[in-house]
Amino acid sequence: MSQFYIKRKSVFIAGTALLGALVAVLDWARLKLPFPLLPFLTFDALGIPMLLSYFLFGFLSGSITSLVAWFSIGFRDPFKGFMKFLAEFSTIVGVYLILRVHRPINKLWKTLSMISGILMRIIVMAIANYALLPIFTTSRTEIILVWLPLISMFNAVQGAISVLGGFLLYEALILRLPSLKTE
Repeated sequence: MSQFYIKRKSVFIAGTALLGALVAVLDWARLKLPFPLLPFLTFDALGIPMLLSYFLFGFLSGSITSLVAWFSIGFRDPFKGFMKFLAEFSTIVGVYLILRVHRPINKLWKTLSMISGILMRIIVMAIANYALLPIFTTSRTEIILVWLPLISMFNAVQGAISVLGGFLLYEALILRLPSLKTE
């Protein structure tokens, strides 16, 4: 094995572990703001380190940090943990689908990937909420259908927070630490 491979693998493991730990700390700090239209939905910053993990270290790293959120939240509420994982992971998949296809990445492709991530999150979470809320909560299907536009609005805003925060931190980091740049 080459020294470069060992160093890169070590950076991947350390970076993923650090950002995964940050996800857990942010979750347990409970710095959340309720969505005014449906207060049981809350805005948080958990998605930012997950997206940053993806941007810095790749899809596997982003997936691992999403799993950390599932386990961390799942200790308190397994259903909420799964839904948070699904929301953030679908956002990462949406961004990944666009960025994987086009190299080099310019502002247009970054913007399209952000939009793709948010749209993927909205679609996946609308389906998941429609299918799973009647099973795991006392909510009836008719009520969920009324809530879906509001849930989609929430996911659009939370997805934008995650993607924009992740991209902004990534851009700031690669300006200061060019060796992190993976493009």
